[in-house]
Amino acid sequence: MISKIKYSLMVMLAATTFVGCTKDDNTLDPAGNTATAASAVLSLNNRVFSGFVLDSSSIKNLPAGSLPAAGTYNKFRKLLTYDTLAAANKPVVYSVGDLLTIVAYMKGDDSAIAKRRINFRFFQPPASFVTPAAISPIQRAEDFYRGFAPATADVLNTVSSTSITNASAPFMVTKVATETSGGVNVNTYLIKLTYTIPVALAGKLISINLSANTSGAASDLGNVNWIYAFRVR
Repeated sequence: MISKIKYSLMVMLAATTFVGCTKDDNTLDPAGNTATAASAVLSLNNRVFSGFVLDSSSIKNLPAGSLPAAGTYNKFRKLLTYDTLAAANKPVVYSVGDLLTIVAYMKGDDSAIAKRRINFRFFQPPASFVTPAAISPIQRAEDFYRGFAPATADVLNTVSSTSITNASAPFMVTKVATETSGGVNVNTYLIKLTYTIPVALAGKLISINLSANTSGAASDLGNVNWIYAFRVR
């Protein structure tokens, strides 16, 4: 008898859980979005997450045909790999005037997206990234990349848009996913930058910083780096 009661309770709890999850997934909360928009500080809701696109698996439920042809974008040193002895993992070498296609994404709730911008900064990593005490200079750099914001003195070139949703050339921005998180509307935007390498990058080993911030600080998750991405002749 006790076993039957336990089984019944388990079934009831499972049913309640499924119903609760379904409700959260399908219900937008206008009041939640309004409160987020009015917030003066960042919270778990009103922040933007940024990332570089490695392939179609980088963005969940990415519609087919959203990305440029494979091998035509983000042709840089492999991200998050420390073996720089392999020829296949050395920074790609380009020339001034070469045209690059850089593809990334930004994800956030409506109000956060409205408050943020797109900043691509092409910079030289500071000397502190390379120290004799590091197990690997590249590993040290990539261990720091998540929260790193390049100093103004290290930035060689910047390409920006004051808006994420209304960005114009050389940007192309497409909304590729919409979902609900805790009753708050969240969208994912695919960002493609067509970038012509300027003279300012000549002879340099270049890293790329992508930020959603309105300033140079790395104050939220809208900040990501591709360390030692490519070299310019």
